[in-house]
Amino acid sequence: MYDDMEVRISERYLADVLMAIDEPIVVLGGWAVRFLVNRRYRENTGRDYLGSRDLDLGFHVGADMASSAFAKALQKLEKELGFQNQSFRLFKETHSETGVDLAPEEAKKLAAFQIFPMYVDLIVDTIPEGFREKFGLSPIDEPLIAPIFADAGNRVVRNEFGKTIWLPTPELMLAMKIRSHPARDKEHKRVKDVCDLSALLLFCDLPKGKDWLMRHLSQKDIDRFGKALTQTEIERAAGAIGIDAITVENTLIKSGLR
Repeated sequence: MYDDMEVRISERYLADVLMAIDEPIVVLGGWAVRFLVNRRYRENTGRDYLGSRDLDLGFHVGADMASSAFAKALQKLEKELGFQNQSFRLFKETHSETGVDLAPEEAKKLAAFQIFPMYVDLIVDTIPEGFREKFGLSPIDEPLIAPIFADAGNRVVRNEFGKTIWLPTPELMLAMKIRSHPARDKEHKRVKDVCDLSALLLFCDLPKGKDWLMRHLSQKDIDRFGKALTQTEIERAAGAIGIDAITVENTLIKSGLR
């Protein structure tokens, strides 16, 4: 679904970022899905699950913003790894064909298709008052990550690249994808959400029945997703993950999402 070079660049930066910031590190988004599903997906398909182009990291900021994990991570990403602030996320430009980092003056000499911007989204459970004034950016806020910090039962602890990371449980990850999909303004991101939803449903151990969906979502969230989901997205997602489209659709129906 994504260009192999872009995924390799993203994975390289994931390793760099994990090594740079303090544990435990909450990984969200597409890389979290890969870590959750990859073993079983590979057993069933003979290949690794899709990677991601962006890095998504989760934080609980709390009242003491200055000494928070967010503040420490932001400083290391900017000062040690050279990421730049872009409103609500960090980015670094790399060469799309070689993966080599580009200085701003180098990037200006290249065509747009030769540049791959590596984005890191810093996602918080809540945004404290004065946050933008303190850090100079307005992060994405996602209340659904709060349970990861509040209760060990809502996180999966793994070791990746030699660092301890926390992942949302498959149920929480599904809830985030269900809520994010209808608001996506780019088709490839909507299709990727459907890929991730399908993989989580097919290759993770989930609670029985359908009531677990309501632990983190409202019926309005589920109905909104169902109305936004298209047959084209299902078919494109099925092709991207190498699973029959009928299987993908039936899995969504069985889970009450279609």
